Amino acid sequence: MVVCLPVSSVKKYSAPILFLLPALVVLAMVSFYPLVFGFYMAFTDMSTTKGKWISWDFVGLENFRRIVEELLTPELGLGRALLNTVFFTVVNVALQVLVGVAFAFMLNSDKLLWRRFWQAVFIVPWAVPGYISIMAWFFLYQYSYGYFNQILMNLGLERIDWLGQRLDTFWPWVSINATNVWLAYPFIMTVTLAALQTLPRDLLDAAKVDGAGGWQTFRYVVLPHIKPPLTIATVLTTITTFQQFGVVWLLTGGGPQIFVKAIGTTIYVTDLLMTYGYRTIWQFGDYGYGAAFSIFLALLVVPASIYAMKKLRVVGE
Repeated sequence: MVVCLPVSSVKKYSAPILFLLPALVVLAMVSFYPLVFGFYMAFTDMSTTKGKWISWDFVGLENFRRIVEELLTPELGLGRALLNTVFFTVVNVALQVLVGVAFAFMLNSDKLLWRRFWQAVFIVPWAVPGYISIMAWFFLYQYSYGYFNQILMNLGLERIDWLGQRLDTFWPWVSINATNVWLAYPFIMTVTLAALQTLPRDLLDAAKVDGAGGWQTFRYVVLPHIKPPLTIATVLTTITTFQQFGVVWLLTGGGPQIFVKAIGTTIYVTDLLMTYGYRTIWQFGDYGYGAAFSIFLALLVVPASIYAMKKLRVVGE
């Protein structure tokens, strides 16, 4: 059965379609085609280092089999990167919430002197471009001439290998966590401060009249009021932190790199999922596996993003 549209309907929609056509063509070129081609790449052995750049073979699910194998082997690249990412996300989000909420309560206090000044100071990490901030921290952390180590030496203490330049495996984690918390806490602080400033004063006065102490007021009045926006901010922060790339790549490059003879491979101590994927595609030129990795990463991030959007809609209603 053929459905024919009335001539009037065709004329009605022809002009809007013609106006939209250039934008649709551009959208197909820059969005739809790369998405489809990237999905196709995940089933090939396309690689610049294996001579598979101009001509490549269809390998089916081989790249996904490799992903599963590395996930089940934490010593290998992807398994280690996933464990590192989970650890980094849990620790960093907890620190961001702790620091952001603490600063928000401090800025909301009537007893704080020069409140506007401190608000401007605490918002600085947001005002400065992330790349510049990370590079500033990079120079502060330098083993030979970094400001932090200069202070330690002036105090008669040993220098610290903040970036793993001497193959230290502990302090690089401290450095990237501290830097990322510094960059990201203003978001939690701003959301919490906005919630605190919209808390009705009548509720606080009523709690005092009822004989509620400081902890009871916080638990039964303040916390229920700030919990919804703080929950959304925490979910969004978790998604962003899980996809962190710039801080780790610019500070440590995923290193230090340590060759483990027992498994015959080099491990990157601070590698996260995003730095692992970047290295796989752009340094090793393994485009087929990199495309499969991108699909795997999307399967991790997209559900969390959908959950965050649902929570935002619920809070908005």
